[in-house]
Amino acid sequence: MSVSSTADRVPQITPTTWVKSRGAYQTDVWVTDGAWISGLAGALTCLLCGFWFNRVDAFSKGLEIFGWRVAAGHDGAVLVALVLIALAMILVELVRLMQVQRGGFIQRSPLLLQGRTGDFVRETLFMYLQNLLLLWVVKTLYQSSAQYPFWNQTMEFLWTIYLWGGLPYALITRAYKYDPNADLVDYPALLTKLFRYAISAFGVSRQPVAPFDNNDKKTALGFLIKIFFAPMMTLFFLNQFPSLVRNFGYIIDHLPGKVASGQYTHQDFNKDFYNIGKSFLLSIDVALAWCGYVFTSRWLDNRTQSAEPTLLGWSVCLLSYPPFQLLGLYFAYPAESAIFQYDNPWAISLFVVLAILSYFIYMCATLYFGVRFSNLTHRGVIRKGPFAIVRHPAYASKNLSWWLVILPAIVMNIQNTGYLMAAVLTIGLAVQTWVYYMRAITEERHLSADPVYLEYCRQVKYRFIPGVI
Repeated sequence: MSVSSTADRVPQITPTTWVKSRGAYQTDVWVTDGAWISGLAGALTCLLCGFWFNRVDAFSKGLEIFGWRVAAGHDGAVLVALVLIALAMILVELVRLMQVQRGGFIQRSPLLLQGRTGDFVRETLFMYLQNLLLLWVVKTLYQSSAQYPFWNQTMEFLWTIYLWGGLPYALITRAYKYDPNADLVDYPALLTKLFRYAISAFGVSRQPVAPFDNNDKKTALGFLIKIFFAPMMTLFFLNQFPSLVRNFGYIIDHLPGKVASGQYTHQDFNKDFYNIGKSFLLSIDVALAWCGYVFTSRWLDNRTQSAEPTLLGWSVCLLSYPPFQLLGLYFAYPAESAIFQYDNPWAISLFVVLAILSYFIYMCATLYFGVRFSNLTHRGVIRKGPFAIVRHPAYASKNLSWWLVILPAIVMNIQNTGYLMAAVLTIGLAVQTWVYYMRAITEERHLSADPVYLEYCRQVKYRFIPGVI
């Protein structure tokens, strides 16, 4: 049965409906409608950082903020950009949620209300130490691998921040953002249970230990998602952001002179539009995704509500990312830059616009998640922006690019590759489309456990193309 037909039998949920969430507290189910505001703040900050870094030559000369040297080299400057983008998103989202939730934004700890300050401090300190231990283990594991060297530097920074700021943050959060249900899915709850199982297995304690439940599964899966995607997004940003910075220099210092000289050709415009547009849009997309993976908090209302429960859902998602994507023959097809091999500059312009349009839609989908972006998890239903048109705008835009840009390049290159290879590459595109179709299907099966998502499916009936599919 399709999601849409299932949704037809669910009572309609309106934006003004209030449902029970997090124990006895009430939350607007469509609080995610404004999530795009923090995404927009992150996008603008990314562009501002690109302009600023270019003007001060941050990659070569380092970076100073109010006279304080915060970065001495290339990688340090990139890390500063990520932190500034994340800070902008976090601050904007905090202000937005304070306005939306008003009186429900703050929830005092019962222990403090009862005057049990000592118990409150002991519990919080224990949770902080458990989180610190977990962060240290992750940092150590990544330091033993050479795959993500820049992520190791990022982890050192995050470790230092949490080492000194984690306890004050935990005290403030547990004092003013009390949430007993959130406590059940925080990492310390799972670590405590694992520790009790360990001492029970060695005969140190004979006290019964509660069995692992759905909360433990959700915590463990959410942790795996974070440690897999966070370093990957960090590496992606490291690869993309320097191009954005360089393109600001090109736009400001070189492009006006080329245009004024009268030597700026149609071919030059095609290449510039493609290269500049791609670097800007992908830098923004990855920066926003990075914030969603790295920073989760009760204050931001972006913790994992559920994680993809099926092996199929995980498989088709991971097949879209390195190193697993190397398993697919379809990655042998020509890159989108092959469109520059056409003889007609207007044909190139058409395909360049289609390619950049696909990147723009893809970026907008990430932007509308704000701080809630994450693969394989449910962090709230987004129904604004491109999600008001189709349910999977990012997947639709990718396929738009593959079939409208790359397929013509395959056909054009038949004389060099031969018909057999062209057929193989076309089949590869079909396989890739199938992977993303299955990603959409498994995501919908996962999210359909939430009646809010079923209501969203009532409102937006098409997955990829309005009025078609």
